[in-house]
Amino acid sequence: MKKDLKFYLENYGCTLNQAQGEMIANFLISQGNQIVEEASEADSVLLSTCVVIKHTEEKMRKRIEEIKREGKDVIVSGCLTHFPLDNVKKLDFRYSVGNLPIIKHDDLSVGLPIAEGCNGGCTFCISRIARGRLRSFEEVNILESVKRLVSSGAREIRITALDTASYGQDKGTNLPELLSMISEIDGDFRIRIGMMEPENAYSILDDLLDIMKSPKVYKFLHIPFQSGDDLVLKKMGRKYNVQEFTEIAEKFRQKFPFGMLSTDVIVGFPSENIEGLRKTLQVLKNVKPEILNITKYSPRPGTPAFKWKVPSTNQTAQWSQIFHEAHRSISEESMSRFKGMDVDITIMEEGKDGTFIGRDENYHPIIVKKGNLGEKRRVKIINYTPFYLIAK
Repeated sequence: MKKDLKFYLENYGCTLNQAQGEMIANFLISQGNQIVEEASEADSVLLSTCVVIKHTEEKMRKRIEEIKREGKDVIVSGCLTHFPLDNVKKLDFRYSVGNLPIIKHDDLSVGLPIAEGCNGGCTFCISRIARGRLRSFEEVNILESVKRLVSSGAREIRITALDTASYGQDKGTNLPELLSMISEIDGDFRIRIGMMEPENAYSILDDLLDIMKSPKVYKFLHIPFQSGDDLVLKKMGRKYNVQEFTEIAEKFRQKFPFGMLSTDVIVGFPSENIEGLRKTLQVLKNVKPEILNITKYSPRPGTPAFKWKVPSTNQTAQWSQIFHEAHRSISEESMSRFKGMDVDITIMEEGKDGTFIGRDENYHPIIVKKGNLGEKRRVKIINYTPFYLIAK
């Protein structure tokens, strides 16, 4: 890679992918290159790519061709680097303490990868194929990175991986031990734990909930259950059942009744039927997640499920809407509990129309009209929506 390059970063995908894109950008800067604020100012575009569903991969490939037509070089990072591409440069992510994520001036939150790859066997997942088997990064390197990020102004460290709960399985350690060490680092910051697969979270659940009592750890849990039908879960290659997922959610609620639960479902997976979809809806009503990510199943070449017959698109669209409506009601009910409460927040980023977004200990987004980035404030919740709280 030549020096004196002016490049622009376009970041897509999950927290893991975006964090790695920012770390690669910092690597390029360390090699004597310059990052610019506008794509029009660049002679190269660093495109951090995602391929999780077919539509996203098509979007990435279309964007690559657009950049080429603009006469700029394309530097590709992320999941698409593991697939055939013509006339582009590829940069794989390599962990280094020296290449930290970029801390943006208007956002004090940064993602920090703790592992690469995954030991799961999901029949639909292209990310596992792209990124390979689990490779946990060394604790000493992660801890040094956290120290440097905090000293540089980060107030929120988003620990991320394809499955954070699997951390250390290849090294004889585990996620709660890592979190315990991070929480002992000096500084005013909080840790947001990234997505965890249920089977691995279940195996460390008691220790995980204990470390979440730390004032430095958000009371926030992202556990995707994907389907409420055990037969569909088995077809998906998932290594847990609905009862185990429900037990995780219930224990989290018992420990942290005001905590935030985030989960994911896939709609339209092969062999899914109406009865299975009803079961999924019932799980949502039982565990009441504040955040729900709904994905319409997308067959991915190279995965075992690619050629399996899928349900009708009408059924998939209809049930996606049913889940959306059910979740909106669930989330609004959860948010309504906070009206009139006084809570402590840290202002983390700029919002729309001159507002600011703060976070409480449970990771709720709380909108305030005035403030300064990084400021700690005690505020009163005066209103709510299904998606955020409003305070003064």
